[in-house]
Amino acid sequence: MAMANSLDPGLVRDLVEAKAALARHGIVIIRAIETELEPALMAAVKSSMASNPSLFAKMDEEELDAFVGKMRNVSMKTANELKGLYIRLLGKLGTEYVGELAKELEGIGQLFTWERVSKSVEPVNSELSEKGFRPVELKGPESLSESFELELEQKWPPAFDRFKALVTEAEKQIEKEGSAAASPVEKKRGRKAQKRG
Repeated sequence: MAMANSLDPGLVRDLVEAKAALARHGIVIIRAIETELEPALMAAVKSSMASNPSLFAKMDEEELDAFVGKMRNVSMKTANELKGLYIRLLGKLGTEYVGELAKELEGIGQLFTWERVSKSVEPVNSELSEKGFRPVELKGPESLSESFELELEQKWPPAFDRFKALVTEAEKQIEKEGSAAASPVEKKRGRKAQKRG
């Protein structure tokens, strides 16, 4: 952590522990996205297709296989893109500069949410609509698994809030130290200006 020498050692320890806890929860979420999102999307796709048997019946076996294969590729690509985004966001936690980290945290908090995960249906729905099938939605994080729901909605938020609060506290402490260090210099400049006057 940059400027750690100007921070209270207890705060530095708490920051390191909170960052490690947040990273652990983030990794569990990323693994769930990697292994559970694509199957959840495909289950929703098959449900949509089954809900329109007349349209389903018009597709011959070759056309059906091609469409299902395309939907699987779209679902996999969507899951991989979301996984890549989350890996990059977790990587930002590694910055040693408290000021930069404080600015990044708001965006990270807004993206590690079910609202963002649920948007993964959009490319899938685009393909379904093109074929005339109804759009799908993932109703909640339990659509992936109960363990994913637990991590995303119960474990990640308090871990994130704690880390964010500690970063904010560290930023204030650094600013305070910076102001205190600048004060003697400003006073010296003031005295020189008075002498010149």
